[in-house]
Amino acid sequence: MQKSSATNLPRLRRAASCARIGTVVLLLIMFLGTHLPISMAAEMPSSSDKLIHLVGYMLLTISALASLELSIGELRPQHYFMVWLLGTVYGAIDEVTQIPVGRTCDGLDWLADIVGIVIGLSIFRVARPLLYRLIEADKRSLS
Repeated sequence: MQKSSATNLPRLRRAASCARIGTVVLLLIMFLGTHLPISMAAEMPSSSDKLIHLVGYMLLTISALASLELSIGELRPQHYFMVWLLGTVYGAIDEVTQIPVGRTCDGLDWLADIVGIVIGLSIFRVARPLLYRLIEADKRSLS
């Protein structure tokens, strides 16, 4: 059993690295997508814009939580709160910093960001045991 845990450790480290890289890439894509001048951004209906904000922040939240979980182990309530707080603050900063590139600061976009964060927190919290079942199944397959 100890051998499979030792064998699994490099896999967990690789998974943690991939999750961190994925989180940073997603954050960069989202930042660029919200800071392109309007002339460069695709015109889209307001409702689909809100859905994009919601889904983007939901995915960013899940990715950030997975990165933390795989890096430091089981998350505590303060980790979830930290991700919520950082995501909420980043969403506000993201909206305000769109003004200099000719975009609008929209409170409803920020609200969609927050809803996406809360949904992401909830999905991760519910699906988190699945992560450990997959890790345990992987350990058993290695032994």
